[in-house]
Parts: sequence; C-alpha cells; structure tokens
Amino acid sequence: MEEMERYGKVEVRMNKEGLDRLQTARPEDEKLRRLVEAGYDCRRGGENSWEVLYHLSHLRGNLTGWLPIGAQDTVLEFGADTGQLTGGYLAKAGRVICMEESISRCRILAMRYEKAENLEVWAGDPWENLERTGRLFDWILAPGVLAEARRYFAGEAPEAEAVRRLIKYLKSRGRLVLVSDNRFGLKYWAGAMEPHTGRYFDSLEGNGVSFSRKELEQILRESGCGTAAFYYPYPERWFPTAVYSDEWLPKAGELDQNLRNFEGERLLLFDEKKVYDRLIADGRYPEFANAYVCVVGPEAEERVIYCKYSNDRAERFMLRTDIVKNAAGYEVRKVPLTKAAEKHVRNMKSWEEILDRSYKKNHISANRCELRSGTACFEFLKGRTLEAELDELRSRKDYSGLLSRLFWFRELLTETLKPEVKPFKVTETFLEMFGSPSFEKAYEGADVNNLDWIFGNLMETEAGIQIIDYEWTFPVQVPVEYLLWRALSLYLHSREDLEHLGLMAQMGISPREEEIFAGMEHHFQMWLLDGTVTIGARYLATAGRTIGLPEMTGRAEKDQIQVYVDTGSGFRESESFRVWTEPDKQGIVHLELLLPEGVRALRLDPAETPCLLKVRRLLGELGGSYPLAWVHNGRELEEQGILYTTTDPQITVPEVVPGTGRVYAEFTVQELYPDTAYACMNLLNRVRAAERLYDTGLFRLMKKVRRLLRR
Repeated sequence: MEEMERYGKVEVRMNKEGLDRLQTARPEDEKLRRLVEAGYDCRRGGENSWEVLYHLSHLRGNLTGWLPIGAQDTVLEFGADTGQLTGGYLAKAGRVICMEESISRCRILAMRYEKAENLEVWAGDPWENLERTGRLFDWILAPGVLAEARRYFAGEAPEAEAVRRLIKYLKSRGRLVLVSDNRFGLKYWAGAMEPHTGRYFDSLEGNGVSFSRKELEQILRESGCGTAAFYYPYPERWFPTAVYSDEWLPKAGELDQNLRNFEGERLLLFDEKKVYDRLIADGRYPEFANAYVCVVGPEAEERVIYCKYSNDRAERFMLRTDIVKNAAGYEVRKVPLTKAAEKHVRNMKSWEEILDRSYKKNHISANRCELRSGTACFEFLKGRTLEAELDELRSRKDYSGLLSRLFWFRELLTETLKPEVKPFKVTETFLEMFGSPSFEKAYEGADVNNLDWIFGNLMETEAGIQIIDYEWTFPVQVPVEYLLWRALSLYLHSREDLEHLGLMAQMGISPREEEIFAGMEHHFQMWLLDGTVTIGARYLATAGRTIGLPEMTGRAEKDQIQVYVDTGSGFRESESFRVWTEPDKQGIVHLELLLPEGVRALRLDPAETPCLLKVRRLLGELGGSYPLAWVHNGRELEEQGILYTTTDPQITVPEVVPGTGRVYAEFTVQELYPDTAYACMNLLNRVRAAERLYDTGLFRLMKKVRRLLRR
C-alpha cells in the first residue's frame, strides 16, 4: 500500500510496507531539514560545515546542469539524495522523477523544490520503484549507481548489472548519465584521501569504489552499452567550475584550482598544476582527471564539448559559457543561469555594436554576437591570442621580444581609446564599482569601457584583430592606465619567471599606481560578488588541514595564523581557530576570513616567534569593503613594517562593525631568530633616543654655540 506526503506542489510517494526502514535518517538530516525550511542560501549563509556545503551548495548542480535536456524530455534521477543536482533539470525538463531510498532525504528534496510543478519524488528501494513506474525515460541520471551497485547486486560484475537494468528503461533515443571518481585521479597521487573510505592511497591500491577509465569502459561493454562519451569535471565532481571532453581538453596553465579537501585533511606531495601541465603536454590528461561523467546513448547532432561556469558570483552575473559543436562547426554561447542574469546576457549584443563602432577606427572588431532564445551566441574565431604569443616568447626566454609586444599592446590600447577619452572624473557609478581610490595625478578615460581588454581576449585572425570576449563592458569611466595595469597584472599572476623584468615599471605603471589599481580591482571583484561567499572562501573556512611535504619531512615553515574572535566574552582560546596559509611567490599571504555572527572584535596572531610583519591591506566586508582600524604589540619600523620581539605577536581589531561577515587581509611575515629581533630592537631604541636628544632645547643650543665658535 502506498502513502503520499505533499510539500507545496511536490508529492512524495512511499511504500507503506517499508516505511519503518525508510524513516531511518542520517545524523545531519535534521540540520539540513531545518536549514531548508528556513530558506537557507548557501551562497550567503554562515554554516561552515562540509555536510551543509555538500548538500546545499548551488555549485553541486554544475556537474550535470550543462546536459542538453529538452523541454519535452522526461528525466529520471536515480539516487537523488537531497537534490543536490535536481535543480538543474527542473528548469529544463518537461517532467522530473527523483528516486531515493531514504524518506528523510526525499522530504528534504521535496522541501527544496516545493514550488516545482514538474517534479515527483519516490521514496524506497529505487530498483523496486523503477519497476513500479513502468515508464521509459529520455534521460536517466544515476550519479551514484556505480558506487552503490554492490549493495544491491551480487556476483563478479554488480556495476555492469546495475547499468544493464537501467538502460531497459530508456527510450530508443534516450541517454544514461553515470558519474565516477577516477581511481587514478591526480589528486590521489598528490595525497588526497579516497572519498568513500577516508584513507590515503586506497584508490590507487585498488580499494574503495572509484573506477579508472578502462574499468568504466569494461563495465559499459559488459552491460551491453558499448561506448560512451566521456567528460571531465574539474577540479572534481563536487564543485566543478569547468567540464572538458575528449574534443576539448584543458590547455597548460588552466588547471590551477586543485585544493578541494573540504571533507577532511589531505597531503600535498607535489604541485598538481605543474604535473597537470606535463600530463597535458604528453596527451595523458584523460587518464588522470579526478572524475568522469559518462553519457551513454546516441550522439546528439549538437553537443557541448566544453563549458565553464561563472556562477560563484552575484545572481545578476551568473552564467555558463559553452563551446558547442554541430554540423555547421563550432559556436560559443553564454547562457544565463538565473532570471536576474538575463539582462546581463542581453546587454552583450548592445556592447558588441557599441564597441565595434568604436574599435573599427583602429581596425579592431568585436566578436560578432547574436541573441537566440535568451542566449548570447558568438562566432568561434580561429587565430592566436596575444597571451599565446607572449607565452611562446616567454618559453624561448625572448624577453626583449615579449617587452616589444607589450609596448605594442599599450600603443594599441591607447590609440584605440584615444578618440573616446576625456579627462577622468569620479562618478557615483565609479564609486559603487571601484571604491574611493586616492588618485595622485590626473587621468583620462572613455565613457564606456570593456574592462577585459586582456591579452587572452585579443586575437589575431584572418579578418584582423578581434576582441573575443567583452562581458565586463560597463558605462563607467576608468583611467586608461587601469586597463593596462589590469591586463598585465592578470598575465603576471601565474608567471613568476617574469617578475625580475620589472614589466609594470616599463609599462609606465608606478608602484603607487599598482597599489591604487589593486585596490580598485579588489573593490570591483567584491561588487561582482555582491555578498556571495565564494567556494574559495568556503575552502578556507571549511577545509581540513593540508599537510605539505616540508611539514612531513620536519622542515615545515609555520605558515599558519591563529584567529581569535570576541563575541562578548573577550578573546578566549576556545573561540579561536587556526588558518593554514600559503604565501604567494612574493611572500604575500592573502586571507579571506568568514566571521561568525556577533563578532565585536578580532585578533590575528601571525606567528609564534619573533618576526617582522608588514600589513598591506586589512578590510572588513559589509555591503562594501571598509578599512579596519587595528593596533599591535610590536614596534613600528616605518616602511619596513612592525618588529616583534615577543613570541606572541598580535594584530588586534578592537571594534568590528556589527554585521561584518568577512575580513580580507594581505600581509608578509618573516620569522626572526630571537637574537636578531632583539638586536634590531636595541638599534631602534638607540635611533629613537638619538632622535629625542636631537629635538631637545639643550641640543639646539649646543648647535648654535658650535656655529658661533666656527666663525
């Protein structure tokens, strides 16, 4: 006998005979249910736990949200859990049926999507429910079936049996989607735990329920499916930001977001980015991708071969960039992911027309844009970007040639904008987007600016020079020098070998301007986020400890700080936490700290030894960034920073504006031997004493007497 529960417009169906077994809930379910009932938004909320992030982050849907599900399609999500992936199908499909064993999880899923009119939820044994439906589907999405197959089927090939049974419920042109961690994913070699067992190297040693590509292909053959299209979510399957395919593999330098150990600690035995670059050069990336998405079924006439998500930002800017292949060739599409983002995408056509008219005066074109069904479609251009050209010169160590091309870029930028520029004035729009920088000289700028005048977007084609992406075009005046700084700064970010060349100075950007423009860029990025807590910030607040090779071999640098928060009871050890840091190549530590509610004051302990500290930036986030006033327990060395002789150096923010949710900090810290620190302090004391003596009336009188005697 079947029972029914209703949550809004969604029905949850369950078999009464197995109701007692279905009522069993996992420990985190009650917390998840309360959060969903309260309308918790993971993009802004302060729940810094792996369980909440795993179940409620909107980024989970990136794994399969790009699939070309049609408005008339019927979708079965087999093993839907709490609905982490479900939202991406509901917006597309005609009908979605979710099957999940746990009634507790089914209730959470129904609550999440209670307004959906095209959703039904089935609780209980999913294989029994599959038989009960008696339906055929256009899509069956079974992301966890391979990992769970041994629970339901015995024998030597339970995974093949599971797949064999699922494909019986596909329509003639239907598709089955499977997901698996790769047994030989690079992260496991580098020291990530096997996700199902929680042990190091289990995957590589043949334990756990991960599968290599060869094993997956064997499962498909044994099940009678034949071949499948393989896709590679990056950095992994939990919170992917991009999905590659055999027709569009990553390029060197792209795979640089590899620390994703939200669920617990991990080792860091080598630099995964560098190893990925070598694997890419050797053509072996598919063997070492961290996860696979397999699409079984007939090849579509039009298919996505690559997508990149940009949905870790404000809703009005959330979109996905697809590269699509069809009979006519390739096309680039920018798809809005929210209702609020539709205007942003529509505006791209207007910017194409405006920029094209402006740029053509200098023989530059904006990539052609066409709006179709709310999507911005761009011509897939063939050519070489300036970034690729600069990298080729860099690889040959032809630094004079590289500098020559940078001078060419500066002239191209200034000459292209020259007819449009006028004396720069700060406007309300500028203040909203870029803050209130203290400019020290007069600038010029155009009224409309494509902020992404960057090397990777400037392409030499058969038709001439084209700007291939102009998403960040706004009717706001900015200094031309800021555009130049932005292009060069983004290029230099991951190319440490160019630091010694002083390219900023050679481009005419002074150190003070670098500081001003960096502040503008920080404010601009915060404006784009509009309060969104990024996955990077979540990582700092949620992830387990990352243990590097130096620490394992006893040569660890103490790259960590201790953070104390005062919520009304003062600074206490019980209300402190440690944040592991990794300075960049310039030795600068970049921190983004999520604060619990009710924080009144804050203390950062940057080291546990005497040290020299230089704070570059300390900001609070409350709608916009504001500077935090702070004190310290060291001695100031003017431009050199703060000298601490104590083993408990501190930076204290005595007052945090109520409601502040995040703190941004940039600083350098250099640990000192105690003798060195005390020697520096003694020298500083002698200098200060000399300065005090110099300022006394007696010393000034003696100087006058000496001058008189010399006469």
